[in-house]
Amino acid sequence: MSDLSTVLSSALLMLIMIDPSDKILLVTFLREDFGIEDIKALIVRANLIGFLLLASFAVAGQIILQDIFHIDINALRVAGGFVLFKIGLEALESGGIFTLRREKDILTLAAVPVAMPLIAGPAAITAVITLTAEYGYTVSLSATAIAIATVAISMFVALYMMKSVNKTALSVTIRIMGLFIMAIGAQMMVEGVIGIYLLMMKAGG
Repeated sequence: MSDLSTVLSSALLMLIMIDPSDKILLVTFLREDFGIEDIKALIVRANLIGFLLLASFAVAGQIILQDIFHIDINALRVAGGFVLFKIGLEALESGGIFTLRREKDILTLAAVPVAMPLIAGPAAITAVITLTAEYGYTVSLSATAIAIATVAISMFVALYMMKSVNKTALSVTIRIMGLFIMAIGAQMMVEGVIGIYLLMMKAGG
């Protein structure tokens, strides 16, 4: 696989993990109470914070796991896969992944809950650490930047097309994305279990 195709496939994985659909739904809800300029500021700040958080995990996540806590990447795959499966199941059942609290100042929502956990949530954090372990910093950071940019653009588009956004269709989309996240989580768990088994066989042999 070429470097470009690796980055693009990794970016697609990150995009699925971040899931723009519920961020679009968030924008439609905010539009009912806040002005366009306030929401634009929220979008920029939240996605910037989200990228910085994910970039931090991409750079330091593997070091923290292996050098400080001595956690093998395969164990992360199993645990992260379980988390992804649970998140996907909740999205599949409810058609949403967030609960929005009312705030007078919209920018107080930028860091929590929009940047984290809606953008830099458990699924995205697990994915970016795994990508760094498999392909290195350049691929994981590039893929994260592409995914974050796509999410931000989709939120801006939703902001200006708010009247034409169908919330029912978005809810269905979130459920479909939830199914994909469940499948990715299940695959990660299988790969993690196989990796642990191979390590045990190697150690025993």
